[in-house]
Amino acid sequence: SLSRDGTKVLYSLIGRKLGRSGRRVNLRMYDFVTKKDRLVSSRKGVNSGAVFTDDGQSILLTLTFMGNAEIYKMDLKTGKIIQRLTKNFANDVDPNVTANGSRMAFLSDRSGKAHIYTLDLAATEKDVKRVSFVGKFNATPRYSPDGKMITFSSWPLNSFDIYRVNTDGSNLVRLTSHFGSNEDPSFSPDNNFIVFSSQRVISRKKAETNIYIMDID
Repeated sequence: SLSRDGTKVLYSLIGRKLGRSGRRVNLRMYDFVTKKDRLVSSRKGVNSGAVFTDDGQSILLTLTFMGNAEIYKMDLKTGKIIQRLTKNFANDVDPNVTANGSRMAFLSDRSGKAHIYTLDLAATEKDVKRVSFVGKFNATPRYSPDGKMITFSSWPLNSFDIYRVNTDGSNLVRLTSHFGSNEDPSFSPDNNFIVFSSQRVISRKKAETNIYIMDID
């Protein structure tokens, strides 16, 4: 995840295996200006799925140190948790926020399968709203720059495809179909295009993943 000004990137690094508990996934940040890389969060379990807030002073990320996966707000400088944003028996992961920082989209399996929900960051857990009702499960919800749409990947039959939906759950549009597995969509800054990864070029030996761009329609 890139910062708003494009000078920093957050990423997860899979560490060494920790016995029966599996591998620890730490969160790190690289600064393109200073060329320095530093550890941001290394709590027990998974530290991942992080995005910058609009002011760049804090981040939203997924942590599992309390048991199941939940989403937290953390001070980027000190590494201290500011607020726990989700609290549910299900796993809540992969947050994404609107450009003005007012609303968060995330994945949750609280319905039994991974679907997309949104949450007003100024409200409470009661404001959680489900906006995706397609496919066996979904992944990587990403807001448009104007905050009016969400693009995501969904598994309808045998592979992932890219979809777009209004933030209130209306006007669902399927954007790819029958061309390999299409994943990880994001909007361009001008709101007119969607960039995504795809395995639509398949040879006899392997399926190659490349980056593609398409208009939002």
